[in-house]
Amino acid sequence: RTILENVEEGYYEVDLAGNFTFFNDSLCRLLGYSKEELMGMNNRQYTDQENAKRLYQAFNQVYRTGEPRRECDWEITRRDGSKRCIEGSISLRKDASGKQIGFRGIVRDVTERKRAEEAVRDSEAKFQQLFDEAPVGYHVYDTQGQITKVNRTELEMLGYTPEEVLGQPVWKFTGDE
Repeated sequence: RTILENVEEGYYEVDLAGNFTFFNDSLCRLLGYSKEELMGMNNRQYTDQENAKRLYQAFNQVYRTGEPRRECDWEITRRDGSKRCIEGSISLRKDASGKQIGFRGIVRDVTERKRAEEAVRDSEAKFQQLFDEAPVGYHVYDTQGQITKVNRTELEMLGYTPEEVLGQPVWKFTGDE
């Protein structure tokens, strides 16, 4: 009980229909609801249709196979209307006789990490666009001198296709001097 009350991650237990039956205070903070509001709430009440479908499929897989899911992510809508990205686990709950009675798991807010990953992807895409559309020829080669990347401008200057240049030694395209 002490661990559940003090852990930063949200802990939850739901019945087979996906209605909350038990959770810690961290889950309340994560979703932005009070304990009273959250008790009995179903995930369809704080997710959009697409995320509810993904959650159903994930929970259904755990139900059918009995195997837990370690990493599952989805988007929630908090009580205040803000969107957050959640990553969590799903495990099957059984009663003393082994009958499946619901699910349990841990969830954490990964919104900032997802935003940082998106920023890196955007930055890489912008760099790639600058490289590809630069008005001067550019190429990249590895430690053995093999060309691993070449832009359109350099290909046009040399009169080659990417297939003819990539993987070739850089000195193949330079003068003897």
